[in-house]
Amino acid sequence: MTQQSSAKLLTLVQERQCISLEELPACFPELTWNQVFLLVDDLSRHALIRLQRRGFEYELRALA
Repeated sequence: MTQQSSAKLLTLVQERQCISLEELPACFPELTWNQVFLLVDDLSRHALIRLQRRGFEYELRALA
């Protein structure tokens, strides 16, 4: 995982405004599911994205 992966994820969420957590691994084939989740966790903890539950799924939303 790199800063580049974090920037790519943040850009993806900002462009789409909303993306499901289940879609992310396909967007990052070079990373494992655990690495993708760590990126989400890190960006969420730094208040750059919001992870939200919608029914049985989770989605990411851009902040600001």
